[in-house]
Amino acid sequence: MLRAVLLALALGVTTVAAQTDDGLIAGRITDKSGGPLPGARITITSGAQSRVAVTDSDGQFTLRSLTMGAYHVAAELAGFTSISGEIPLNPSSPRVHLAWSMEIGCIVDGDLRVIYRAREAASLVDAILHVRVISDDGPVLMSVRPGCTGPLLREYSVKVLGSAPARDRANTGQRQVFRPANDARLQPAQEYLVLLWPDGRATDDLVLPIVSGLVASPKAGELSGMRVDAALKRLELWSQEKRR
Repeated sequence: MLRAVLLALALGVTTVAAQTDDGLIAGRITDKSGGPLPGARITITSGAQSRVAVTDSDGQFTLRSLTMGAYHVAAELAGFTSISGEIPLNPSSPRVHLAWSMEIGCIVDGDLRVIYRAREAASLVDAILHVRVISDDGPVLMSVRPGCTGPLLREYSVKVLGSAPARDRANTGQRQVFRPANDARLQPAQEYLVLLWPDGRATDDLVLPIVSGLVASPKAGELSGMRVDAALKRLELWSQEKRR
């Protein structure tokens, strides 16, 4: 009888052990329209244990050989709002399939920029201006869409002294110029050549300081040593190159 009890206990332990590592969490991650989201990072944690999977081209993922227990599951993908939940695995429900959809979120590009030399940029920008800085109006927190925190830019009021045609949108008078707040500041009363993108931002490498009428920036090698009027003419020629 004692032998039969010990055998039963041994069999019982074996059965439980087989169940504890047979869990599975799988699923499909989509956007709100039902389209698959490949590349989403799926992280599951249970106590000190952590596993990671990445969704395939159809938004599918699978995590196998999981022990029974409670798991925190989180899905993350750049440009989308993260989503998470608590998922229990137990002998009566060892496998769970998730069907989660993710909302479009906020995209913060930080310091990521596409860098162009002046010649390359001239045909792409909206305006090529010779300006005098009137005032440094301080930092402005920009937002690309409601509810999103965008980059921190610095705003300047400038007077346009001259311009070269770019995409037929150059204008004279006063206007605002924005630059990333962590770049070197423009100085009031100083003059600059500015290449403005459609959103009004001027990157550090495309704001060319003018000292005594000369382009003096070491980053403006293509125009260094030229007078302002000559530099504007050169930029105007460059702005036409890819449109012929």
